[in-house]
Amino acid sequence: MHLSKTLLFLTAIGYRSVTGKGRMLAGAIGVCLTASLLSVLASSLSEARPLAGPAGHYCGKLYSNGLLVDVETSLHVDMEGHVSGTYRFDDDGTKTIGTLSEIGVAPGTKRVLLWFDKYGTGALSVQFDPGYTHFDGLWGPHGSLPSYTWNGGNCNAPIS
Repeated sequence: MHLSKTLLFLTAIGYRSVTGKGRMLAGAIGVCLTASLLSVLASSLSEARPLAGPAGHYCGKLYSNGLLVDVETSLHVDMEGHVSGTYRFDDDGTKTIGTLSEIGVAPGTKRVLLWFDKYGTGALSVQFDPGYTHFDGLWGPHGSLPSYTWNGGNCNAPIS
């Protein structure tokens, strides 16, 4: 808001140095310029959006016990950029719940997380789209390369 104070100051200086009709015109121009710039600043601030990132709630499918089953993945990002979260998937009529924690901190759309649930631990490698609205991933148990499907997207969109 320092810009608006500066504009008002400059308008006042110009206003004092002009007399009569010129003074009225200078004042009107100053007020119009100030109002125009303030509206531009206000609109640019109202359109500001947070940067896209992996934090969010994703619905998708994962490969488990020979089947593609529904999975909900919730991710959070801390102040250092570390991704963690939880997931739950359909498991023979019940829900299995697990946790996720990023291995290291990697900026960008490709992340590697450690998963943990009642079956053990392993790695989940995910690739997000640029807007972080969808990810495709592969998971695997500890000691093996991730090779099983795990994906997620906007929970209001159809699950593929």
